Amino acid sequence: MQTMKLTEAQEKSIGEIAYVRNGMYGNLDFSATLDYMNRRYVQPISKLLDISEASLADCAAGFGWLSFAFLLAGGKSAILIDADAPRIEAAAEIAQILGIHSRCIFKSCYLQDVELGTDSVDIFACIETLEHVGKENIYSCWNAITDAAKHIVVLTTPNKLFPVLAHDTRLPFAHWLPFLAIKPYAKLFNRDKSEMGNYFLGPWHLSVLRKKFVPMTPFQTFADISEFDRFYPHYLPYGDKPASRIRQRPSKLQRYFVYWTGKILGVNAHFTSPNLSTVWQRR
Repeated sequence: MQTMKLTEAQEKSIGEIAYVRNGMYGNLDFSATLDYMNRRYVQPISKLLDISEASLADCAAGFGWLSFAFLLAGGKSAILIDADAPRIEAAAEIAQILGIHSRCIFKSCYLQDVELGTDSVDIFACIETLEHVGKENIYSCWNAITDAAKHIVVLTTPNKLFPVLAHDTRLPFAHWLPFLAIKPYAKLFNRDKSEMGNYFLGPWHLSVLRKKFVPMTPFQTFADISEFDRFYPHYLPYGDKPASRIRQRPSKLQRYFVYWTGKILGVNAHFTSPNLSTVWQRR
């Protein structure tokens, strides 16, 4: 069941923003996108923290959908951070349309350059971002996240241990090869244009988080399998093909995998998750 619904006028106004309209996500269902962010991330956070008194740092925020879902669900304030200045300007326009601009701060910078201050935000969300920062910036990014976050860290990033990843060529084991061997391997299958040189993290990289936080969710961002089940059906606001965004149910194999890894590994199930998806709480 959809939890967030914009007015027709709001949907139209957002779609008319040039940077939204001319990009690959100009055809998004904006209400369904907010609903996805709310049910996937905001609701699980709300079970650990009173969001009405909480601030969120969202990096990289993109157009701000996670931050806006958080605020529309009752969150107190949000800092939206993205290295793409025109995108963050578009996010500010969207915030005006949604009537929540006064509760937002907008920053254009890279994650490794974020300086918010120690324990300055209650929640730090880093969704599908760390794979793009480069090996040389990983620990600067971890320092930025763990220093700023007071209570909660929400994290997803492709898991290097998983044999096939969506953020590169999608070829089996490509990201396990030495860097100079990846392009030739991809070229054999005409996928070399999809190889972006991302640096993927493994579970061992998350040891930095454990100095201050503990993982809380055995079933991706959900505390129990029933929450995972209720997340379906949903609209997945990624990819350039609208028809592929509707997810009615997980495959039997996917649900079996999520269920048993959560049951066996508990809050460490993210070790085997394709995207290290976890909600972390302050020790």
